[in-house]
Amino acid sequence: MREVIRTAWENYLMFTGTGMHMALFLASLLLMGGSCRTKKDKLGAFFMSGYSVIFFVLFFCPLTAKIIMDYCVGSLVYWRMFWILPIPLVIAYACSLRLKLVESKWKRIFGAAGMCIVIVATGSAVYTPENFSDMENPYKVPQRAVEVCNIISEDARENKINEKKAVVVNELLPYIRQYDGSIQMPYGRNALRTEKGQSKNSRKIFMLMSDPQINFERLARVSKKEKCNYLVYYKNELADEALCGAGYERIGENSNYLVYRLGI
Repeated sequence: MREVIRTAWENYLMFTGTGMHMALFLASLLLMGGSCRTKKDKLGAFFMSGYSVIFFVLFFCPLTAKIIMDYCVGSLVYWRMFWILPIPLVIAYACSLRLKLVESKWKRIFGAAGMCIVIVATGSAVYTPENFSDMENPYKVPQRAVEVCNIISEDARENKINEKKAVVVNELLPYIRQYDGSIQMPYGRNALRTEKGQSKNSRKIFMLMSDPQINFERLARVSKKEKCNYLVYYKNELADEALCGAGYERIGENSNYLVYRLGI
């Protein structure tokens, strides 16, 4: 139970980040209650406030949090639950209710301008070098992934290999099939979240590739069972020696990785 609550809290902090929009959202919930004058306004405020309260109860309750983490979104991306929380709507509705209480037109204009300034000041800029980078190629995938795919495809053509199935390091999982759909893989990027593959053998491969001390001989045996004939691994002299001794043949490299073929 403590672990579930800790994970929920860490995901909450991950979502809120360094900005203050969550605090502004909570303040808007309180502001709505004191700004309603008509039955329609009270109904809207009651609906949004009630929805938000139920959300936080479900988010932090150990039982519901455990169910959602295990069967819905996963613990690593539990913060995505906040996507269904109407933060912009609540802030906008609370500001609108408050401005309706102001009779002077000019005071409303200045009030709206002040609220916009508060929203901007309590947020954080997203257009930063940390969040964006220049694309390396027209495919919008890392160039190192493009180079790896080209090495595999060229070797397959030269050796008349019709079915290419590659095991790659985890950081390349999201990109290989984006660039070359003809290269099959024993598991996809979801394995990083669920730590599960599509079969017993593929799960074994994923666990081996996630181990800092890989048993390359066992990896070769399991890869053959899964009919994986290519492997991409980091540039490392000791790993290269171990892989060649386990039955892999080095067919190419780039600045980051070595590419191997495994006879099946």
